[in-house]
Amino acid sequence: MTTTRSSSSSTENLGSSRVKRGFAEMLKGGVIMDVVTAKQARIAEDSGAVAVMALERVPADIRAQGGVARMSDLDLIESIIAEVSIPVMAKTRIGHFVEAQILQTLKVDYIDESEVLSPADYANHIDKWPFTVPFICGATNLGEALRRINEGAAMIRSKGEAGTGDVSEAT
Repeated sequence: MTTTRSSSSSTENLGSSRVKRGFAEMLKGGVIMDVVTAKQARIAEDSGAVAVMALERVPADIRAQGGVARMSDLDLIESIIAEVSIPVMAKTRIGHFVEAQILQTLKVDYIDESEVLSPADYANHIDKWPFTVPFICGATNLGEALRRINEGAAMIRSKGEAGTGDVSEAT
């Protein structure tokens, strides 16, 4: 779905593949900080972060305690969006397109379909093409990265064992 907005001087395509990938290019070489409060988001922005990832709690901790790691609280995400001028990202469970629709409605800048949250669907990832907001997905190898790109991901991040920082298996 591509939405077109006209202005007096130009027409821009919102949600087009070119716009999504260009937006992702702008983050290259920068730091994306995980934050759990709006105050932390402000500190991250003031410290030079190019974007923040809104988290309610560390997903690996939630899963280690036997809980279900879901999308962050909507009030938290909205407070972070209101606090900073840099892009705000939020995670959705793999395959949970309704969570992604909610995040798009909140106007997050990026959606991370994340393996660190409890999966909603083990077999199918979200079809990202209909969304206007760009998606980030993790991959451990080229084949996985290409599958995520084929699904519509605008940006690929290396992934390892959730919560450990171990990316030794990633290529």
